[in-house]
Amino acid sequence: MRKHRFSGAALAALCIFPSLPALSDSGASRVEFISSAAPATEEEMIVPFSSASIVVTHAGTARQKQPLQYRTLLRSGDTIGDMQAGRVNDRDGAPVMLSAPDKNGNIAQGPFYSWSPDANSLLAVHGAKSRNKEANRLFLVTHFEYHTEAPNLDPAKPPVDLYAKLPMTMNLTALDQDRKSGELAPVGLAGVDMGAVNGLWIPCAGTLTPWNSHLGGEEYEPDARHFERKPLEPMNLYLETPGKTAAEGGANPYDYGHPVEVKVDAKGKTRVAKHYAMGRLAFELADIMPDRRTAYYGDDGRDVGLFMFVADRKDDLSAGTIYAARWRQTEAARGGAAKLEWMRLGHASDNEIAGLVRRGVRFSDIFDVSDRAAEGYRPVYAYAGTAGETKLAYLKLKPGMEKAAAFLETRRYAAWLGATTEFTKMEGQTHSARHRKLYTAMSYIEGGMLDGRNGERPRDDIRLGGDPEDLACGAVYESNLAAGQKDTEGRPIRSAWVAASARALVTGARKPAGRTGYGRYDTCDTDRVANPDNLKYSDALDTLFIGEDSGHHLNNFLWAYRPADGKLARLASAPIGAEWTGLQVAEGLNGYTYLMSNVQHPGAEKDLEKYPEEVRLNLRARVDQRGIVGYFGPFRAWGRNPD
Repeated sequence: MRKHRFSGAALAALCIFPSLPALSDSGASRVEFISSAAPATEEEMIVPFSSASIVVTHAGTARQKQPLQYRTLLRSGDTIGDMQAGRVNDRDGAPVMLSAPDKNGNIAQGPFYSWSPDANSLLAVHGAKSRNKEANRLFLVTHFEYHTEAPNLDPAKPPVDLYAKLPMTMNLTALDQDRKSGELAPVGLAGVDMGAVNGLWIPCAGTLTPWNSHLGGEEYEPDARHFERKPLEPMNLYLETPGKTAAEGGANPYDYGHPVEVKVDAKGKTRVAKHYAMGRLAFELADIMPDRRTAYYGDDGRDVGLFMFVADRKDDLSAGTIYAARWRQTEAARGGAAKLEWMRLGHASDNEIAGLVRRGVRFSDIFDVSDRAAEGYRPVYAYAGTAGETKLAYLKLKPGMEKAAAFLETRRYAAWLGATTEFTKMEGQTHSARHRKLYTAMSYIEGGMLDGRNGERPRDDIRLGGDPEDLACGAVYESNLAAGQKDTEGRPIRSAWVAASARALVTGARKPAGRTGYGRYDTCDTDRVANPDNLKYSDALDTLFIGEDSGHHLNNFLWAYRPADGKLARLASAPIGAEWTGLQVAEGLNGYTYLMSNVQHPGAEKDLEKYPEEVRLNLRARVDQRGIVGYFGPFRAWGRNPD
């Protein structure tokens, strides 16, 4: 199996993908991606750039080649109707005009239009007709993760860093689809009303569920210990309750850090739910397995865990059981490998846990905390959440608070029970139904994942060897999905899609010594994946799409990787300071297929601050910093019009 592990020699200029069911109407027998070059000029470095192509060979016919073109649907702040893309609103739908203060008391001036579009769900709604009356109407749900910066209320001061200083927003875009070309055009834009769930907190990646809804994750949950006595001002801006703690009627930290599901009806109206039953974490996303019940979570941050949810019923995430993984290492080299064991945390429904929140449960109702070992206390080292301090703590669970701990302090409770919380920067997840595989992005492998770097952490489950500079470039892990698994207490797990193992499949590496040409600002190999983040798998193409969020590539890349033979093709590069987000392979929509992908925070100062002045100041000044919502394609059944 080691032959499938990616190495530098596996980069192929021509990446061949046999069999594409989505194109089978045309008799297509082979699809090839021809790699893009890395950007070489300043003009190529400041825009979405691709010289890649897709080639389809039809059975018995000549090859047809098409440039892999990136198309913009809209940019942050674009006006469609009376709505601006990415506009940050309060619960009444009015634009938020002032940010929460930063640690130095600086306040930014609005209105705010987020430059960070993240997850997309392009969906066809049955019964909703477009101008083309023969096809279902297409809608795009896009959520925006955060805003990078905005002018200071005091014009004499520099712009304000706005990460975690604003509530966030989600848009619904109505799209028209050209019958002949398949090209998409926005014809309507609305904000998705988050009033029923008390607003939206830092939504990161997401997915389209098998039942045609959008499922996003709220990332870097606010530390409920910290915000028990302090107001959560970003969400107070949304609720219009400035200066109030949860006990005083302000924003409650336990309302944030959950998966958010959005359903769209035939008239374009939306219905929103937060799934408290899935726990509270730094959700990257929740990837749903083919049984339509089992989900895996990307828990972003450092010192985080891997989690699984098994719903009670198909197509319904409102009740189920949470499990946390324990890493049983079997190999330390080349990114490592392990068997996975699953610890049952608890079972609950949305209504049960939301009820606890409404009744005012606090962190201090769940745990007692000590800074030193004491009778009845267990050592815990796990990411504490936004505004919290991640360090060794000793926790004592209060009587009868197991359910509150499992679903509102999910990571801490998992660590308290003995699950592994040493993972670093766990990002996107996706799966292949065809091969029964789960793929997990570990953007940076560092800290507690490295052998000998465990520090004061009480557990040392992950002990990876190798060059730390290679491991810092990250990896994508592959897990086998199996039936008949039991939890650590010997109870059967009611799922046939349980991850039983993990091994590094795609790994990055430091830049080879002596390379002075292209990629001159990169510290990880320009021709290998560095710091993978967004993942989506296409069973039709038998291909894993990987979007980077790298501090080691100046221009982040979008890749196509074929696990069957290790072939890798670079599809595109993002502008400096940007990352590729919102990956979705939307197949067979009224006869066309799209690779959705957004460009998030181009030219972001924080992402460029370590680079030399010619990049950080001069080149950045040429970047349009508005985020982009867009797609690659459209792809269709070549040689005939789609049905």
